[in-house]
Amino acid sequence: MSGRNSLAPRWLALGGSLAAFVLLGMWWTFQRSPQLTAGTSAGERWNGNGLRIPFRWCPPGTFMMGSPEGNDYAQDDEDQVSVTLTRGFWLGETEVTQCQWQSVMGTTPWKGSESISEGENHPATVVDHSGKDDSAEEFCRRLTARELAAGRLPVGWVYRLPTEAEWEYACRAGTPTVYSFGDDASKLGEYAWTENNSSFYWDDSKSWLVSQVPFAHPVGLKAPNPWGLHDMYGNVREWCADVFNRQLPGGTDPEYVGIYDHVHRGGSWTDWEFRSAKRGLGRGISDVGFRLCCSPARQAP
Repeated sequence: MSGRNSLAPRWLALGGSLAAFVLLGMWWTFQRSPQLTAGTSAGERWNGNGLRIPFRWCPPGTFMMGSPEGNDYAQDDEDQVSVTLTRGFWLGETEVTQCQWQSVMGTTPWKGSESISEGENHPATVVDHSGKDDSAEEFCRRLTARELAAGRLPVGWVYRLPTEAEWEYACRAGTPTVYSFGDDASKLGEYAWTENNSSFYWDDSKSWLVSQVPFAHPVGLKAPNPWGLHDMYGNVREWCADVFNRQLPGGTDPEYVGIYDHVHRGGSWTDWEFRSAKRGLGRGISDVGFRLCCSPARQAP
């Protein structure tokens, strides 16, 4: 009897060791195995990266980029062109936040700027497109290196800025209308922070606080488009990979490559006019941020 009892602790110890070994193996597999693949349906959600940034899948497709004739606000640099995107991509559900920026870059480029409200879920702004350490492209490079080293990003995949064509395609989410929610501009306040509704601030506890100065708001508070993307029309403008050209890039997987005057898309809390086709160019100020794209590395056009 005593012999059987003496074996019990040994079996329990062995069983515990085996369980711990299995759990360790599962953890190691999760940490080292690439968790990311192409999506299977438009709007599919993935957040398996180290920063837990949520992404939405944008499948390959063809669409008309730009504004159709007859739109009251259409500009002469928005003439429609047909675009075909042969490869799908993951696009950030919201703009990159200040917390996410600091986790990768360790800096706060927005500090000291006017019309800035700080907070973990506020968009990272006063960020240039490229050319220095505090740039959107440098953030993409550092995040790519970190996620590859951690085994969470497949070899050959990168974090990057979306091309202008990819941005508008994702913003439209399969719709041909002025907005992804239709043509009724009176609904814009449900989807965007604009000049008209940014005199108030909805904080992280979801209570209204009066503000005397408009500014960017925490991401993701407004309704998403049909593919689950928030703040595409208004909160902060967003950098794209392309250099600005008055003629929209058409054709297959288009991108204008260069150094200066990069395109930003969408609107911001300083704007009153918004559309899926709205374009701009400039520098990193308090109403310009960016959202991430993730895909296999693009070939040089």
